[in-house]
Amino acid sequence: MATSTTIYRDCEYCGIEFGQPDDPGRKRRFCSNACRQAAYRARVRHEQARQQREREEARRRAEEETWRQAEEEARRARREEERRRRQRARQDHQPPPHAGTSRPRSWCGACGGDRGPHTIHHDDAAHERARRRYEALCRKAAGTSFPHEAAACRAKAEELSAKYGL
Repeated sequence: MATSTTIYRDCEYCGIEFGQPDDPGRKRRFCSNACRQAAYRARVRHEQARQQREREEARRRAEEETWRQAEEEARRARREEERRRRQRARQDHQPPPHAGTSRPRSWCGACGGDRGPHTIHHDDAAHERARRRYEALCRKAAGTSFPHEAAACRAKAEELSAKYGL
C-alpha cells in the first residue's frame, strides 16, 4: 500500500501553516474556503480602488485640460482685442496739423506768409526739396527729345513753382 506524504504550506491570506496531501494536481493556496473568499474580496476591493483612482485621475486631467483650454482661449481673446485696439488706434490717428514739417510755426519761413487753416505753407526743408525737384524737372525737360515728356516735366515744374513760390 502506498503511503501518502503530507506537505505544509502557508496560507496566502492569513499566513497560517496548513498541511495537505502530496497528491498530483494543483496544490491549495488557502487554508480554508473562508480565507479563499476573503482573498477574493480583497482582490476585488483592490481592483475597484485602482479603477476609482484611474477615473479620478482621468477626471482631474480632463479638468486641467478644460482649464488650460479656457486660459488659452482667454489669452487668444486678449491678444485679438489688443490687435483690434491697435488697429483702431492706427485708423483713428490724426496727424498733427504740422505734419511733414520739421517744426510747427505760425509763419512760413521761405515765403514769409502766415500759416493758417486755409493756406498751404511749408518749412524751409520742404521748400529746399521742392526747389531741387523743380530744377531737376527743368533740366529733364530741356534734355529730353520727346516733346510730350518735356511738356509734362515743364507742367509739373510750374505746378511746384506756384505751390512753393519758387
